[in-house]
Amino acid sequence: MTIAMGRLEIETPDHVVLRFQLAGAGNRGFAAIVDFVIVYIFGTAIAFGSDKVAEFVPGIANWSGWIALLQLFLAWSYFVLLEWLWNGQTIGKRLFGLRVISEDGEPARFVAVVVRNLVRVIDFLPVLYGVGLVALVISSRSQRLGDYAGGTFVVRAPRPRRNWSALRTHAATLRWKMTPAAAAPVPTVRVLPGEAQRLVREFVLRENRLTTAARASVAKQIAARLRALLPEFQIADDLELIHAVARSLRESGGQG
Repeated sequence: MTIAMGRLEIETPDHVVLRFQLAGAGNRGFAAIVDFVIVYIFGTAIAFGSDKVAEFVPGIANWSGWIALLQLFLAWSYFVLLEWLWNGQTIGKRLFGLRVISEDGEPARFVAVVVRNLVRVIDFLPVLYGVGLVALVISSRSQRLGDYAGGTFVVRAPRPRRNWSALRTHAATLRWKMTPAAAAPVPTVRVLPGEAQRLVREFVLRENRLTTAARASVAKQIAARLRALLPEFQIADDLELIHAVARSLRESGGQG
């Protein structure tokens, strides 16, 4: 893993290089504002609801401490659940094209997400992410304390843009490699994250340089991710699946 000029590069065990642009304090700050506004609205709704219930159940007024704990728990759960289940993104991060990843380039795992959000309490001190902002500014890795503790990075994850020249370069090779099953019409790629598109492009460009064992190993990993993202591609062979997705991306202009 190398970090230089705001760019993060991670090399997988199979020598596939993943490149990410680290998110700066500005975009992260705007995303955090959106998230905290959403959390504030939820918290206000809970407080309003408890006040209404108290009009009919007077004894619930003694539960104010529990209600405050519930608000804090829901606020913390908002960040943990979304970052864990929504590909490393909260609503604010998605609006500003950001995503939380782990040090191996994969989406942040549950334990890492829990840790980074527990340390969020310290980052928020003394107010409005004072400690976290200072850490982001002085860190060469663009990490707040929660990121250091959880081993995570926040990277830019914009919507995929038109970029199919690499696929066109390899189009001729793909055509003669295709078996009759792979040459048949395949579904159009409707939604495919930019990272997955990049993996497909880099694989079809580099597969001839890999040994047979390495090519099969890398293809298996990429195909497993593609099958989770594109269940409509019913192709059992890993290499044929990747070639079919590459052909579909090329024909659709590389837009996912």
